[in-house]
Amino acid sequence: MSGDSSAPTADHVGDVELLNWLRAGKHTAEALISSGYQGAAYLYEGSQGRRVIKAATGAGIVGWVRRRMIRREFAMYQRLASVDGVPHCHGLLDGQYLVLDFVDGVPLSDVDSDIADRDTFYKGLLKIILSLHLAGVAHADMKRRGNVLVSPDQRPCMLDFGTAVAKNDGGGWFNRWLFKQARQFDYNAWIKLKYRRDYDSIAPEDQPYYRPTPVETLARLIRRGWRKITFRQYRKARRRARESESR
Repeated sequence: MSGDSSAPTADHVGDVELLNWLRAGKHTAEALISSGYQGAAYLYEGSQGRRVIKAATGAGIVGWVRRRMIRREFAMYQRLASVDGVPHCHGLLDGQYLVLDFVDGVPLSDVDSDIADRDTFYKGLLKIILSLHLAGVAHADMKRRGNVLVSPDQRPCMLDFGTAVAKNDGGGWFNRWLFKQARQFDYNAWIKLKYRRDYDSIAPEDQPYYRPTPVETLARLIRRGWRKITFRQYRKARRRARESESR
């Protein structure tokens, strides 16, 4: 367990039951949902229902950094407590376990082409984005379609605020600039997802949301150059041809 004695704790979940589950090592590979730079996420099922537990794993400097990231994400969820389309956060345990509601759904990357009413879905997603920004939070990593979940009734839900940017009152010019950039990242990502990179078909009413930032423009140029250097398009075409011949 962490030695962060001043870390906040959850007060709306069965703390004892959940901590016993964690301390008993029951958050094993069987309960693992995903893992990444912050640590790992586990599915807990108990008297409190189904919860997603994001755990800051690792020792030494790695563990310390991840605990800081988990606490930072907890602060984001506190700001978003009243925003629909974001998992409800039940709190933070031992300064390293973020407790979230489990949201039933499928990543957008898996079902985008199967959404029956894409216009309604993306209007709903934009509404969530606007609500985040009103609460002073920009997601900043929406281009990863795994961070957008599609519910069984095809409503959007946004996940993973580990890289989100908060607008801090009195935070100075850099914070204002950073939040403005991250907010634009969200709008540009929404356009990218909705129009599937077909920027020539953006509807007039959506045009005001799309303004590529210098950072994104530079990254796009670097990606294009790298693809040319590594002959990525050629290799993809060759692979598709081989797959077609094998059928």
